[in-house]
Amino acid sequence: MKYFSDSERGALPRAKNEIPYNVWCGLTAYIQTLIDIGYFGENFPDLCPDGQGCCGTDEKGFSLALKAEILGIEYPFITEKEDSDDWMSKKVPFNPDYLDVLDLVQFCYVNVSKPTMGQFHSFFGHHHITSFDRSIGQAEFLDKIDTIFSRNGLAYQLHSNGQITRVLNPSLTSVTGQVSKTLDQELNDLIARANKKICNADVQVRYEALKELWDGFERIKTVFNPSQSKKQSMTQLLDACASDREFRAQLESEATALTTIGNSFFIRHSEVTQIKLNDSDHIEYFFHRLASFLCLLAKKLS
Repeated sequence: MKYFSDSERGALPRAKNEIPYNVWCGLTAYIQTLIDIGYFGENFPDLCPDGQGCCGTDEKGFSLALKAEILGIEYPFITEKEDSDDWMSKKVPFNPDYLDVLDLVQFCYVNVSKPTMGQFHSFFGHHHITSFDRSIGQAEFLDKIDTIFSRNGLAYQLHSNGQITRVLNPSLTSVTGQVSKTLDQELNDLIARANKKICNADVQVRYEALKELWDGFERIKTVFNPSQSKKQSMTQLLDACASDREFRAQLESEATALTTIGNSFFIRHSEVTQIKLNDSDHIEYFFHRLASFLCLLAKKLS
């Protein structure tokens, strides 16, 4: 669904990494509604006591299956917890880890199916479900999740195969797709793995993308002329990229700066003195910066 405000002022940039409390509450309310009207009855059937088939979702079965696969979330869903530091047992908002919330979304997508209601069983006060349509149920679920994510500017997207990827900003998407294939397959593989991992929802996997891209940077320093030392080979590659003296000096400066970043931050080395990156935006910034540089260098190796 597209809201009027989206047409008037444009949709929010999908750049937020953490899932806020209002989204957690909204997701649980939506999923609970689906449970109540039988959308999970195909995989977790609540059976009519009179033996007339499925009549809804077996919440206990749903809960046990969820507990086995998503360790950080319990059902019935919790949106508030008692504050252990408050002597009056005041309740405070509870928001699970964003990865657990995304796992819950995937769990529900895999198990959701749209029910077709049949005869009303007046004695037990329920309808019997005559059939389920998984494709329609999943399409409805996907559309609702995309609305919630986009309206709140969340940098995640649920796909029809059940996977969730991170929505990259347009400039990063552009540069990652333009790094040319080279004659060195190992270098190509490093860059390809980095490009795939930077789209992952988990910030730790995106960190791995940064490390793989920096491995590619070290690799590219030797590829232009393998018979020479790394420094000599890189010098020749930079010479091939620019004949203009001023621009060549800028390339030299950038190569030195990127090498320093790789050595100083927790990217290429693991000493306790290394600076670890904790902010996804900072990871993306370094990734974008190096990817742009590799995009120029790789053109001379393709």
